[in-house]
Amino acid sequence: MKVYSAAARAEQPDVYQRITSQIVEALERGVIPWRCPWDRYRGLPRNLTSGKEYRGVNVFLLSLVRHCTGFESPYWLTYKQAQERGGHVRKGEKGTGIVFWKWLEKDSGATDDDGQPVSDRIPLLRQYTVFNAAQCDGIEPPATADVQRHEWEPLAECERIVAGMPDAPPISEGSSRACYIPSQDRVEMPHRHRFGQPEAFYSTLFHELTHSTGHERRLNRQASDAPRMFGDPDYSREELVAEMGAAFLAGHAGIESQTLDTSAAYVSGWIDVLKGDARLVVTAAAQAQRAADFILNRRFDD
Repeated sequence: MKVYSAAARAEQPDVYQRITSQIVEALERGVIPWRCPWDRYRGLPRNLTSGKEYRGVNVFLLSLVRHCTGFESPYWLTYKQAQERGGHVRKGEKGTGIVFWKWLEKDSGATDDDGQPVSDRIPLLRQYTVFNAAQCDGIEPPATADVQRHEWEPLAECERIVAGMPDAPPISEGSSRACYIPSQDRVEMPHRHRFGQPEAFYSTLFHELTHSTGHERRLNRQASDAPRMFGDPDYSREELVAEMGAAFLAGHAGIESQTLDTSAAYVSGWIDVLKGDARLVVTAAAQAQRAADFILNRRFDD
């Protein structure tokens, strides 16, 4: 590992400061919508038995579950429908609640001016529990179109950064989601050719590698390895650190111009979770700088 003096460090922070300043400036211009940087889903959620797409709020409910779990199949079915198809829901799988409603016509007992009976329209709301096809055994859903494969060449500087990380966790490609798994100290990524641009792949990988620096044998950020709930302060703070670290590494690799807006949008969203405390960027940036230094195999003596 290269060791830098305090004086050398004073000459080094230009990249970090430049990226931090650009992120803050982007935040001040407004929030850019979040997006998933890889091709993820194969169509809108639909019922496996009827083949019909879900509508209304059910689209959002089922899409959110797919986003959080990594289910790629668009097909859903009830416990009974799984049995009717000769399969079954695996033991321990958790279902997702959806709603169904329709208008019922009921005689009101009144008549109109022509003496015709008047009906009342009463909404009937029912709730069902459905399971994704991936939660079932013995079920063969129809084939869906393959996710598009994007052809691009690896970026040499990004590859150098990843290969040069000391004590790096194993990285596997082919998952349905990008994540760092603290209990296994392992990074999972979708296949790189599911990303439309190489910059999107590497910035996502940099994000997960920054998470991995929180492991106890690296920089020991407790929040990185401790159980976290979506939206709580520790979870949100660690997400900020990871995205800031990814932005710093992108700056060192020379790809920040293609990734900075997405990072700014991500950071802004977590700041909203933490009640709009923009000062958190400064705190997160300090931890992210240490993480980036670790990944870049740089250590300072101060």
